[in-house]
Amino acid sequence: MAVIVKIMGGLGNQMFQYAAGRALSLRLNTELKFDNSWFSSAGSDTSRAFILQHFPIVIREASLDEVNRTIFKKQSILQKILGKKKKLSLSHKTEPSFDFWPDFDSFGSPVYLFGYWQNERYFSGISSTIKQDFTFPAFSSSRAKDICQRIKMSSCSISIHIRRGDYVENPGTNRFHGVCSLEYYEKALQMITGKYNMSPELFLFSDDPAWARNNFNTYGYPSVIVDIPQHKDAPYNDMHLMSLCQHHIIANSSFSWWAAWLSCGDGMVIAPKRWFAEETIQQYNPSPSSWITI
Repeated sequence: MAVIVKIMGGLGNQMFQYAAGRALSLRLNTELKFDNSWFSSAGSDTSRAFILQHFPIVIREASLDEVNRTIFKKQSILQKILGKKKKLSLSHKTEPSFDFWPDFDSFGSPVYLFGYWQNERYFSGISSTIKQDFTFPAFSSSRAKDICQRIKMSSCSISIHIRRGDYVENPGTNRFHGVCSLEYYEKALQMITGKYNMSPELFLFSDDPAWARNNFNTYGYPSVIVDIPQHKDAPYNDMHLMSLCQHHIIANSSFSWWAAWLSCGDGMVIAPKRWFAEETIQQYNPSPSSWITI
């Protein structure tokens, strides 16, 4: 008997999936196991890797037999002989939308969670546990340590996440997610600087640092383009640096969502009101009520 959660996508998605599974396993007082088959399956995004092992959490991988026994109904001997297609069992729970699913609170064990679970309500009851689980490893590069110190010394540090990459390059992903406009960042920056009478220091994080360097208007404020080669394969380091900032202007990305959520500061978090470009799901936004959406 266990909670098995399908892990897929990048770091931010993996963290949401873990957090939902962790909350459910604690409620049911049972083991949490991972189905990591997505990372080796044909057609999956090979640029992604399982990254959760870098956090101080217990990693238990479900075997193929455990996964099959949980997600499929048991077949009779005759059904097997006739080669009948297996049917999903009631233990297989597929997230119906990006909104919070109230049925989640009534799930029993065993259960298999398939989805992204991008809503704080799935784990808000154990937020302190999740924050402890997502304790970042120490920085290994001197450049990261220097930026960390600069953030801590700043009186008004602002992390700004500019997500591009596949959001721009992949037509399907672009239609689904879209990218935040420069006008969004300009308005968000004005809101923070207008409220806090301090000289801000900007820390820009992007998967396309060259674009950020050439296109983002810093309005003359002291700024740092965080571009550390070693972090390409260890993205949790960038997330760690983001989380140290006092204020956050996030993209429509689970990556910067987690950086802001894990932040210990009491500053402003500004998120895009339009999280998805796809018209059929534009009403969904995972931002907590305490954040400002524009």
